[in-house]
Parts: sequence; structure tokens; C-alpha cells
Amino acid sequence: MKRILKFALAGAITLSAIAAHAEEVTLYTSNSEDSVQAALDAVKAQAPDLNVSIVKAGSGTLLKRIQAESANPAADVFWSSGFATLASFKKNFANYRSIQIDAIPMEMRGPDDLWTGTNVHVMVLMVNDRQLDGREKPRTWSDILDDKWKGVVSMSDPNSSSSAYAQLYGIWKMFGAQGVEKLAKIVATQGSTSSVYKGVAQGEYPVGITMEYAAHRYVAGGQREISLIYPSEGTFLSPEGLILVKSAPHSEAAKRLYDILLSKAAQSKIFAVSFRRPSRKDVDDVVSASGLPPFGDVNVFEVDQVEASGKRAKLLSLWNEAKK
Repeated sequence: MKRILKFALAGAITLSAIAAHAEEVTLYTSNSEDSVQAALDAVKAQAPDLNVSIVKAGSGTLLKRIQAESANPAADVFWSSGFATLASFKKNFANYRSIQIDAIPMEMRGPDDLWTGTNVHVMVLMVNDRQLDGREKPRTWSDILDDKWKGVVSMSDPNSSSSAYAQLYGIWKMFGAQGVEKLAKIVATQGSTSSVYKGVAQGEYPVGITMEYAAHRYVAGGQREISLIYPSEGTFLSPEGLILVKSAPHSEAAKRLYDILLSKAAQSKIFAVSFRRPSRKDVDDVVSASGLPPFGDVNVFEVDQVEASGKRAKLLSLWNEAKK
């Protein structure tokens, strides 16, 4: 009995010691519940003494909150939003060069180490074949600008969605102001990014402009009527970034969390549950096994993320005016 008590007491002291040395860190994130849980699982495996508090909302909402809290920051780390959107808030970010940086391609890094890409979104047309009502499946961006798709193509609001802004910017680069105005008249705008792919999956809309990972989850889940179209003119990419908040209240713990989220283990776990293409160069085998096309087989329409940021106010004004 005394021996059992001795071991139990030793275990209690060890747990108390770990709790006493636990580090707190607050993560603001717009990512899906399963992606966040996969990230937390990676943290638990790599840093069990790191206690992560999650604040979840849309990327635009969280970035504005970080901006509003700049005098007294509550967040330590933000994950994630498109590079073009992040650039508009860069004065609220701290420079940090992660120990994982060598595995991240240059195009997935922000200026002056203000952010680092965790994954890259590939924009696709998500189609529900059962809801086409005799229409030919769209194959190009030009196709969905045809009046026959008015009101039956779904897209998130680029004012609040960084991925939707990436789509808007790509259309502007490809078709100019007329393309933006036409798109605004054609699409049924949704209040959230998830409403787009959920709406197509549930048969509310035959077509949605969305992200590869979100659409592929339904294909992988067995919905045979769902297909992904990579427009033949080239698709748009939107790298998603990870940032350290300037004057973060727990800056050292924040750096530990940042490094873990960029690790191969974390990115592999997140991809396994969400199909978000990782930014790292050493996880291609994981992507290939998922059924998604290799990156080399995807025709990409190149865009300048810095220019996309600089044009944000102008393009949103053009979009909002066309939506009236």
C-alpha cells in the first residue's frame, strides 16, 4: 500500500510541476474545426506544456479585431488569411523567422518575415452535376460570366473573405473591370466561405467558386455528383499565412506555436483531415496519395500578391458599386 501511494504521489507531483510550467498562448484562427483540432493534436505531441486558447471567427473579422486591439493585444498568433489580405494589416504583425523556414518555398514567405505560408488554396469551380438542369458543365472562367449562370453560381463576399478576394482579383487580372462588374451581376453572394461549398454540396446551387480543399472533401466523402473544375485559362492561387502579433502578450510561447504549425508533422496532420495543400516542399507524397492532382498538372494563372494587396480598396469599391 505504501509503495502504491508513493508512486501515486510522485505522479501527482510530476503533473503539478508540468502544470506549473505550462505556457499560455492565444491563437486567433479562421480555419475549420477539424484543421484546428489537427493542429492542437500536433501541439500536444510536440509541446505538451503549451496551453493554446482558441478564438475562432472569419479572417476579416479577426484581422480587424487584432487591429482594434493593437494598443493592448489579446492575440499571440493569427492563422490564417490570404497574403493579399494580410498585407493590409502588416503594421500589426511582428517579424519572425521560423526555425522551419528552410522547408518553405520563397513564394510562400511574406516580406521581412512578417508572415509565412502554411498552405496554399487552389481556386476551383465546384459543380453539383445533379443540379445543372441541362446546362453544360462550365470549363472556364469565361463560361461562368455568361448570363445563363446568373443567380445560380455561388461565391463568398470578397469584403469579408480573403479567398473570395483572391478570386475577385484573379478575375480582374484576367478580364479587367468589365469582368469584375459582370461577375458581380452573375453570382449569388454568400455571407461566409463555408456557405458556398456547403450550398453546392446540398444542391442549393449547381456551381460554386471555392477552394480545392473544401470541394474535394465531398468527393473524398463519396458524393459522386460533385466534381472539381480547374478552369482551362488557369486557376488562381492564394497562399494562407501565419503571423505573430506585434507586442504579443506571450511572445516566446507564440514562437513555439508558430514553429509547430509550420512543422512537417503538423502540416501532414492538417492535410489528412482537410486536404489543404501544405506550403512545405517535403510533403508532396502525402498530397499525391489523396487523389488531388500533382501541383505540376495544375495550370496556374500567375498573380502578384503584393499588387493584389495594393488594389484591394479599388477592387472592392468596384465590386460593391456593381452589386448595387
